[in-house]
Amino acid sequence: PLAKTDPKYLKNNKSDKTLTWVGHATFLLQVDGYNILTDPHFSKRASPLNFMGPERTTPVGLKLQDLPFIDLVVISHNHYDHLDTESIKSLIKKQNINQPIFYVPLKLKQTLINYGAKNVIEHEWWQVSKYKKLEIYSVPVQHWSRRKLNDTNKTLWCGWVIKSQNFKYFFVGDTGYSKDFENIQKNFGQMDLCSIPIGAYEPRWFMKDSH
Repeated sequence: PLAKTDPKYLKNNKSDKTLTWVGHATFLLQVDGYNILTDPHFSKRASPLNFMGPERTTPVGLKLQDLPFIDLVVISHNHYDHLDTESIKSLIKKQNINQPIFYVPLKLKQTLINYGAKNVIEHEWWQVSKYKKLEIYSVPVQHWSRRKLNDTNKTLWCGWVIKSQNFKYFFVGDTGYSKDFENIQKNFGQMDLCSIPIGAYEPRWFMKDSH
């Protein structure tokens, strides 16, 4: 069962810190008056095809049309359940001339531009960008990338740390367990809030390296 969200409150909220789980790896984070969306996926399927492939089993917790104005979008990697073409295009269309800034791993910028994005910033691991009062860091996680049959690991993958004056949020994306977690803590100290994936972990012999 879904908890009922309050789109009107989210659209008007400029002071409270909130995290709304939309579904899968899609979260709406509100901090210091900014709205940040992670791995936006609002479609029925996680697939390049709209008639086959993994299908959503639970409705989205917040519909795309009910989103507040999105300032920033972070993308962790290019798998179809984390980078959804139609969701990106719909978000761009919804905000029209005031597009969000898209933060993506290395070599994914052109993909977003092809979808119509005008504000795209590529990150390598440990790179930082500043957006007004926020700092956006990309961090290494243990995963991989593929969009087609012949492009395995041609683009980077990452997690994201979003830091304000008194708040640190860690969005992991997808990852296996690795020493990266220890290194991230050494760099940032204790996080205030983390979104960590807990699915797709069996059978362990096959999944342990990437989930």
